Amino acid sequence: MENIPYGLIARYLAGECNDVEKQQVLDWSKQHPDLMDELTGLWQQIPANEFSPDVENALQKVSNRTSTTKKGNSKRLFMFVGVAAAAVAAVFILINIVGTPSRGISGNSGSEFLLTLSTGIKETKECLLPDGSKAWLNQSSEIRYPKAFTGDTREIYLEGEAFFEIASNADRPFIIHANNTQTRVVGTSFGIRAARESDEVVVTVSTGIVNLMAEGKSGHIQLHHGEQGICNTGDRKLEKSTNPDPNYLAWKTKVLVFRQSSLTEVARVIEEAYHTPVSVDNTVAGLRLTSTFDQLSLDEILQIIEITLGIKAGNSSEGIFFK
Repeated sequence: MENIPYGLIARYLAGECNDVEKQQVLDWSKQHPDLMDELTGLWQQIPANEFSPDVENALQKVSNRTSTTKKGNSKRLFMFVGVAAAAVAAVFILINIVGTPSRGISGNSGSEFLLTLSTGIKETKECLLPDGSKAWLNQSSEIRYPKAFTGDTREIYLEGEAFFEIASNADRPFIIHANNTQTRVVGTSFGIRAARESDEVVVTVSTGIVNLMAEGKSGHIQLHHGEQGICNTGDRKLEKSTNPDPNYLAWKTKVLVFRQSSLTEVARVIEEAYHTPVSVDNTVAGLRLTSTFDQLSLDEILQIIEITLGIKAGNSSEGIFFK
């Protein structure tokens, strides 16, 4: 992988990449470890409170680093310095975009920069926000937030899926921006699913009242406990319904509830809760399960299902299978 979009490197350093993009950068960095070290060092040297890029100085640093390459490889050295120049320029351009004060957060001070917390595949994390609110991130998700909430609102950004418990403050509404939607609350708990590749944002309320709106459009829907709001990211149409899924938080709570659920549905819930692929043979797909699993290990759940339904739950290199 000699060629790589160097804007991708900048986004990687800023924590803006998805899992596939992260792997692309990691593969490239294995081939160019010295250059990656230099770019990472330049990024880390940028002050948190101000930014005045000195591109010439940065390019000189990279040139000096590469000048130690053996003289017999002059052609490769020339290409390497050219690559470095393009990469550094891209990094500095994107730093102006990614690392600038958070202009999109209208209620916070212009001096605030956004911190980033992200999760990889099969990884979840808990985050304590500056006001005491809590966020739990599901796998392959990311939130961006300021070091402190200083304005009339508390605003953050989400990509992926997360559950929030918001500290109550009627004078400073909490706003979550996710895939061209705004979820506005005062103090409540709720989940948001807003995957970048999805065509809808789903907000499910556990406690309190939540207002969901599409950015750039007037009007909103108000959601209460047990209700779910859906925003189509294409036409930005808002819909409200009763939450149909008792397992929407199983990935966080590890509490799985089944009421005459088909084995196909059971497999889906287990897969999402334990981040493990699960397949079902057609001969047993129609079997029904009624049970509640409260924070059991995956092996314990599989053993109970085997005994209850009289089937085999096996493991393979591709995940779990029921037959």
